[in-house]
Amino acid sequence: MSGKPASKSGSKNFGQTATKPGQFKRSHGGPASSYAALSLRDLLDARDQYHIHLMRHPNVVATAIGYYRIRKGDSWPGAEKEIKGSGERTLTNSEVRAYSWPAVLVFVEKWVPPEEFGPDSLEKMVPPTLYLPDGRTVPVCVISAPKDVEAAKGPDAFAFPLNNIGSGHPVIVTVQGREHVATIACLATDGNRVYALTNRHVTGDDGNVVDSILGGVRQRIGLAAADQITRLPFSDVYPGWPGRLTYVNLDVGLIDVDDLDDWTARLQDDSLAGQMVNLSSVDFPLALIGRHVRGCGAASGWMLGEISALFYRYKSRGGFEYVSDFFIGPRTPVDEEE
Repeated sequence: MSGKPASKSGSKNFGQTATKPGQFKRSHGGPASSYAALSLRDLLDARDQYHIHLMRHPNVVATAIGYYRIRKGDSWPGAEKEIKGSGERTLTNSEVRAYSWPAVLVFVEKWVPPEEFGPDSLEKMVPPTLYLPDGRTVPVCVISAPKDVEAAKGPDAFAFPLNNIGSGHPVIVTVQGREHVATIACLATDGNRVYALTNRHVTGDDGNVVDSILGGVRQRIGLAAADQITRLPFSDVYPGWPGRLTYVNLDVGLIDVDDLDDWTARLQDDSLAGQMVNLSSVDFPLALIGRHVRGCGAASGWMLGEISALFYRYKSRGGFEYVSDFFIGPRTPVDEEE
């Protein structure tokens, strides 16, 4: 992904996607579909009922909620020559289009053509449709997502601040003789004290000393606060939504800063963060899919992304499943007409 801030036009891409090459239109306003009335809760309900069954299939590694992805080489509705692919579908060679319908996404480590399943293929293949108790059907979109066998390379350098520290800058915690580095997300306050938001797995226990390097000098900037969250039950974060034995992985750590004069609320591009988006089980739109997002890491710099799916359910430990709220991938390239 690009290492520069999002443009002003990119920041307005809420709920938009390509209706045909070179054009934008309000998302999912295409022809009516039998799936069009499916809500986010419907998809979560279907995924919750079938998740264990889906995860027992060969190569399945995770599930998520989203829109059915169409291979980029497939023709658009009304095209003179109909082209429809049947090969491997990946996040790279597919896209969400205006007529894509709500679906449960199933990620597989290896794409296997139907003819290779052999006897009892219907039992071994991921089902194309899930059925709700009232008879409604939910489509399934299978996506190939092989594991990266190469370990991620460590960062060459970190962007330490010259003067004030803030969002996008690194903090350092020494644990058992080793240094752990995290990125500051933003500043937050409880009305009395101001805290820096970062990862709990780095800040660690209450009272841990947190350092950074300001003006070339390493110094203490605060202490790990007692208020921190590792995980919460899905039903606590989103009351009323189906999610049995499921945790939302949050990894929220706070740094109780020592001296506010050492800090700044400005982002790396000198802008200020906007208002928080209020998302809950009452208001969590599927239209978030396709929304452009950006973030600044202490090692990576600016990263530009796109919300590809919601509630990515990816790990099982001790009988409990783990979910992340957003599944973020690279932005879908679309050429705008002049």
